[in-house]
Amino acid sequence: MKRFYTLIFALASIAGYSQTNFDTVQIRPLKITDKIYMLKGAGGNIGLLTGGDGLLMIDDQFAPLSDKIAAAIKSIDPGQIRFLLNTHIHGDHTGGNENFKKLGVTIVAHDVVRDRMSKESVDPRTQANVPAKPKAALPEVTFVDRMNFHLNDEDIELYHFTNGHTDGDVVIRFVKSNVYHVGDLFNRTSFPFIDGNNGGKFDGLLANFDKILALIDDNAKIIPGHGNLATKADVKAYRDMLYELNEGVKKALRSGKKIEDIPALNLTAKYDDTFGKGFIKGKDFIIIVAQSQASSK
Repeated sequence: MKRFYTLIFALASIAGYSQTNFDTVQIRPLKITDKIYMLKGAGGNIGLLTGGDGLLMIDDQFAPLSDKIAAAIKSIDPGQIRFLLNTHIHGDHTGGNENFKKLGVTIVAHDVVRDRMSKESVDPRTQANVPAKPKAALPEVTFVDRMNFHLNDEDIELYHFTNGHTDGDVVIRFVKSNVYHVGDLFNRTSFPFIDGNNGGKFDGLLANFDKILALIDDNAKIIPGHGNLATKADVKAYRDMLYELNEGVKKALRSGKKIEDIPALNLTAKYDDTFGKGFIKGKDFIIIVAQSQASSK
C-alpha cells in the first residue's frame, strides 16, 4: 500500500507544480459575503477575511504566485495581512509561506505541519533526500486540537481533522458568516488524494466527512481545497460516493477478487466524467480503497 501511495504522491507533486505556467495564471476573487472571499488561481483555493482589524488569509498556493496573490488581495482590501492559516502541508497550499512571512504575516498551522516541514524527508519520486523547509516558511503559531480567532467582528474556529487527506488537516469555520474552508479534505475536481506519506488514511477520510457534515448546516457556504464554492448537499453527495465505492470494493474482496483485479469492475464509471479528470483517476482511487480495506483485516 505504501508503495502505491508513494507513486500517487509523486504524481501529485508533478501535476501540481512542474506542469504549471505561472506567468499565465490569473488570480480570480469570488465574493462570498461582505467580508469573506475565495481566490482561485493555481493550487488550492485561498480564503480571505477582510476588515479594519487586518486581513486573515487561508492558504497561499505556489511561491511564484505570491506577488499576484498579494496584488489581488490588495485590490479587495488594502489593509495589512495579519494571519495566514495553512490547512495542511502540501506545497500547492503552503508554497508561498516564506514570501508572505517576509510581508510580516504570522503563519498558523497544526503542530504536525510545522513538525513535518521542519524535518528532512525523502522525495517519493527520486528517493533523494529533501531538505527541511527554511525557517522562514515554517508556521510560527501551532495548535493541537482547536484554536479560535476573533477578528473583524467574526469568530473563527479552527478544527483539527486527523488522518484523512493528511494527518495535519484543518477545517476553518467563520461562525457568524456560516462559511467554512475545508482544505483538501474535500476536492471538487478529483477523486480524493490520500497522502499516506503524510499520515493520510482512507478510513480516516470517511470518518472526517461524517464529522464535517455534523458540523455544517444546509445554509453553509463551503470553500473546498479545489473547485467551485460548495454547499452541504455537495459535501454529502461526495461523501455518499465514497461510501458507495468503498462498499463496492468490500463486496469484491469478499467475493475473492484480488486487489489488482478490482479496477476492471469499473466501479467509478458513473463518476469518472466529474472526478476522473484530476490527477487521481478512478481506477487508481479504487486501488487505494482496496489496499486500505485489505490492510485493515
